[in-house]
Amino acid sequence: MTDLIDDGTGPALVFLHGSGVDNLLWEPQRAAFRQVYRLIIPNLPGHGGVPPARSVEDMADRVQAQLQALDVQRYALVGLSLGGMVALEMAARWPEQVTHLALIESVPAVAHTRLMRNVLGLCLQPLRVIPPRLLVRLPARSLGAQTQDSAQYVKTAMARLSAAQTHALLQLAVVYDGRPHLTELRMPCSVTVGAENRQTHTRAQAMAKVIPTCRYQIIEGARHIVNRDAPEAVNAALATLLAT
Repeated sequence: MTDLIDDGTGPALVFLHGSGVDNLLWEPQRAAFRQVYRLIIPNLPGHGGVPPARSVEDMADRVQAQLQALDVQRYALVGLSLGGMVALEMAARWPEQVTHLALIESVPAVAHTRLMRNVLGLCLQPLRVIPPRLLVRLPARSLGAQTQDSAQYVKTAMARLSAAQTHALLQLAVVYDGRPHLTELRMPCSVTVGAENRQTHTRAQAMAKVIPTCRYQIIEGARHIVNRDAPEAVNAALATLLAT
């Protein structure tokens, strides 16, 4: 596994994975789009061999610096879960560079108040000492996977992280609040959720309503790891957005 995949030729298409996994999350999309696009798929900070970040904003800075180093000045962004938060931050801060934005199983804020952030922070404390190799023994659905392929991938990826890494990454998501950015976005946008992961539906749909000209869509037969649970449906939805 490499910490930065740069594959294909054409317009740049950047994929950002979620917390606790890695850039191999996007292998079904890499196979589908590499003939038409230049795919740039980094490991986010705190994953693989990439040093951790201080915040989601720091993650956005680091990904943007990678793109600048690759001389990528215009790009479409696809982000899942925590990667969607990073993508949202990047689209708001560098709108002249982001041509399209696809947010998958992502919300702009996990906690809407300081009290909620504090409560969730306390709830995450046990993860500081529970090794992910034990967490992967949970049922696949508890890890966000609906299909066997998705479950196998998630369990393999999660087991590579330490308890400290897992806790730190989830804590970054808890304290981030991208809601002020939503009305600023003007590029073609989509918000996608898995039909079987209803926890995200209300907030994701609310986000889509606030973003101008944003399409909200539900992918059947999928949970949190939508792009692996239903790759053909996700690929078709991305192709539609990118053609806009």
